[in-house]
Amino acid sequence: MITRRASVTALVAVAVAGLASGCLSSNSGGGSSGGGTASGPGKGTVEIMYGFGGDQEVAFQKDLNTFAQANGFTVKFTKAASWDTEIRARVAGGNPPDVGLFPQPGVMCDLAKQKKVLAWDDADVKTDSADMVTGFVGAGTCADGKVYGLPSAVSVKSVLWYDQADFKATGDEIPATLDKMLALTDQLKGQGKVPWCIAAESGQATGWPITDWIEDLVLRLAGPANYDKWVTGALKFNSPEIKPAFEYFQKIAFTDANVRGGTKSIVATNFQTGGNALFDNPPGCYLFKQATFIAGKGGFPDAVLASLDTTVGAAPFPPKTPGDNPVLSGGDLAAAFNNDANTIKLRNFIGSKENGINAGKAGYFSPHKSFDVSLYPNKTLQIIAEGVLYKASAVRFDGSDLMPAKVGAGTFWTEPVKWISGQQDLDTTLNNIDASFPKASS
Repeated sequence: MITRRASVTALVAVAVAGLASGCLSSNSGGGSSGGGTASGPGKGTVEIMYGFGGDQEVAFQKDLNTFAQANGFTVKFTKAASWDTEIRARVAGGNPPDVGLFPQPGVMCDLAKQKKVLAWDDADVKTDSADMVTGFVGAGTCADGKVYGLPSAVSVKSVLWYDQADFKATGDEIPATLDKMLALTDQLKGQGKVPWCIAAESGQATGWPITDWIEDLVLRLAGPANYDKWVTGALKFNSPEIKPAFEYFQKIAFTDANVRGGTKSIVATNFQTGGNALFDNPPGCYLFKQATFIAGKGGFPDAVLASLDTTVGAAPFPPKTPGDNPVLSGGDLAAAFNNDANTIKLRNFIGSKENGINAGKAGYFSPHKSFDVSLYPNKTLQIIAEGVLYKASAVRFDGSDLMPAKVGAGTFWTEPVKWISGQQDLDTTLNNIDASFPKASS
């Protein structure tokens, strides 16, 4: 998913049922061939289209090839460089893939409204959702109340990374609350250290890592219910419920000597390598917030990854109050374009707890709580799975992809960059984002 973030759009975002595409009508949106019940003898080759790469793609293909071989068919893998453009073109041309992994639920729900995507069978949804982490059930639920997609492997964004050796040597403690995180920031700075690495440069998508910060803070300071209202535009960015998230980020990112290179360096520091200074000697910073993909190849340095469990510390991004632990996550939604027997088999496997054995190699997790965490390749990922994802009080997917693209992959990226760069103040930033939010339409 980091590849798509860097080159196309934000990581997938999902919210509760009915929020994924608030502009859709309430008409039934069944698939082009009816419901999700399989029919026919089954294709010999099933095509699946997706938008991610790297280690995640390798692990994904390995899992699906193993399943397909055991079930007597093969899989054709098609990687989209620009998911939204390519999937719409394939559908409009009457040549969709058999299965699609949607990085944005709004696109999927738009196609569902056109009756181009099949709804999942209610029995399959009930079986899978009973074991999913709270919040994942709504991943592919459109405005008609039907489920058109369920998540495959997911990333966890609510993670703080640090260097184990330094924290052990100094006796510093990982913060248990947001207030304690501010206190730790001051404490580290008082020791003559630079507390934070914050990195938001991503080419044309520069700014998206800041949306992850804000989304995690909205979940904690405003709560999941207000988060859901916010992503639909029912709560404005400059509302008293949402603005405090930006103000908290401002306390960390805009205070002198809190961030490596200073505030303005944030938008010039690459998101993939921006945390590597944790492992300098002496460390160039002591805390870094990023999703779990950073613990895969292309993230932290290879030498660090080779000794991940003994070098890198991972802790939950702290809650507002102890015990209230919402989690921000990302993933892709498996949806079928036809009810061929093998198409449905493959789609259902992707959404099941049997999928994902190899996903951990790329820093991704099964959304199913009963998944055997010992299958994840290292202790670090096992700790994140058990201690963060599977103990979440609520899970929400990245909010920027739930928002209209003009906002979520537009002003929510670009306006904070201007704010961080010193070109405008916070109120101007929030008001500009609010002004860009499309008017609600039926």
